Amino acid sequence: MQFNFAKYHGAGNDFIIIDDRRLKFPVEDQKYIEHLCEHRLGIGADGLVLLQPSETADFKMRIFNADGKEAAQCGNGLRCLVDFIRQMGHPSPNLSIETLERTVQCSWEGDQITVDLGAYVWAHDNFPLGSLSLQLIHTGVPHAVAFVKNLAIPDFALIASKLRFHEVFAPQGTNVNFAELRGDKVYTRTYERGIEEETLACGTGAAAVAVAAMKKYTLKNPVCIVPASGEELFVDVTPQTVQLRGRATFVFHGFISY
Repeated sequence: MQFNFAKYHGAGNDFIIIDDRRLKFPVEDQKYIEHLCEHRLGIGADGLVLLQPSETADFKMRIFNADGKEAAQCGNGLRCLVDFIRQMGHPSPNLSIETLERTVQCSWEGDQITVDLGAYVWAHDNFPLGSLSLQLIHTGVPHAVAFVKNLAIPDFALIASKLRFHEVFAPQGTNVNFAELRGDKVYTRTYERGIEEETLACGTGAAAVAVAAMKKYTLKNPVCIVPASGEELFVDVTPQTVQLRGRATFVFHGFISY
């Protein structure tokens, strides 16, 4: 069996995207998904995104992290999928996509793709853990945000990994974001669970950082988030919802065998 795929990235967060509207992809084969996402032996990606039919929205998205396990939501993966759908010839710049977490309203204008991640939950304000004060925010998936004076932390991945697996976040763990305000932009580094390493960007992480930054600092919408890739993301925060906007970049396409 063969599958055509497209490789995309959103601010450096990279994905394999497959049109699975015929529901033929072996979603139960975790090892196969891991292999596809492996950067040396496979295609290489932070995650695999499947486009599937939906009974309640225009389309359905299933997202699997690089460890082969399904995730509830992914902001940058959603933006990449929207561009994939646009390239398929979708007639309208507005569409809805069903995820495990919620139905997401999406749109595009020029090269900017916006996804409404919906309601966020501020689980804990200034949660003390070691020397850090964490903002615990759920933007479809859980995030811990720590504001620091300098992001140039040589052992960031080690520190973030310990936080990701800390017993207070058991059993599901958390994504970890360190953030630094520079002028009117918020620079950030993210360690993603399921990928288990620092990634160049994280859409739901950018949203969580923006929510926390709006409360901590006097910032106006849209909040400009600069991830490790340096490609800016823009987040609009209201008391109830959060929207993520930025570019999605097509890299290449090909086919795989199963």
